[in-house]
Amino acid sequence: MSDAKEFSVSSNGDRWSLEAIDGEMTVIHKANEPSGGHETRTALAAFLNERAGKPEHAALLQVLGQSRDEIDEQLKPDDMETRSLKIATEYLRLGGRRQAKVDDNIVSTRSWEDDPSEADAYWQTHVAPLSEREQRDIMVHLPSISDR
Repeated sequence: MSDAKEFSVSSNGDRWSLEAIDGEMTVIHKANEPSGGHETRTALAAFLNERAGKPEHAALLQVLGQSRDEIDEQLKPDDMETRSLKIATEYLRLGGRRQAKVDDNIVSTRSWEDDPSEADAYWQTHVAPLSEREQRDIMVHLPSISDR
């Protein structure tokens, strides 16, 4: 990539874009003008870990799904990434639409739209057969219903 590719604009005017800088994928956040319009840059992997559950995170996952070859090097698993996070991230990358619902420490998921077939098949293969505890560990990495 030579130019920044905008992938999300918030209702308050904040903007996020993805750019290759010196061969590294970087997320650029430009604050809205009333906030000063400051620009921050975050490594792709750090952004994915820090912003999980936010609308800009989901938008970026869609972009990454379209240009997977360009970002494979950045997304290599590191020792700090848990198995549950990897599964949740892949499910979301495939377009999964489930959201986490946490109520009195009971974790479940809700969805208002059907998952794309690839995401649904991934969930059925990689999440449904797991124990309740293992499923909960994955669900907490999904976007929260309270962020809607």
